[in-house]
Amino acid sequence: METRKYELSFWLTSNLNESEAEAVFNEIAKKIESWGGQIINTQIPQLKPLSYKIKKETNGYFGFIQFSSSENKLSDLEKETQLNDKILRFIIVRIRNVKPRLKPREMKYSFLFKSRQISPQGEATSSPSQAGPASISREEMSLEELDEKLNEILKE
Repeated sequence: METRKYELSFWLTSNLNESEAEAVFNEIAKKIESWGGQIINTQIPQLKPLSYKIKKETNGYFGFIQFSSSENKLSDLEKETQLNDKILRFIIVRIRNVKPRLKPREMKYSFLFKSRQISPQGEATSSPSQAGPASISREEMSLEELDEKLNEILKE
């Protein structure tokens, strides 16, 4: 069976002190390793405020464990965490390998637009389009030019 990467994120009750929260964390990590999982990355639980109350608590210890394991062991881990009364909430998610994003494709109809070039003197020049009579002009304007153009349109 193929091993995949997962992350177990959890909130522990605030009734624990730091050493007890760390002990619960180590217990979870040892169970993952005993089932053949390999720990990749961890964050030891830290006391943080909750965004909303969970079981009448406003604070909790947040931590996570990233690990690789076979998929059939996840159900065992989920059962163990559900039975643990010190865990307020948890979620197990699969970590996918992130592929680098491809560059956006060039526009299919990019030949419709005129390209705008700026000369060394700072003058804007437009080159003729490749499309012919159905071409559309797209030029950048300064704010003053835009105001003038709007005034012309509104006066018509």
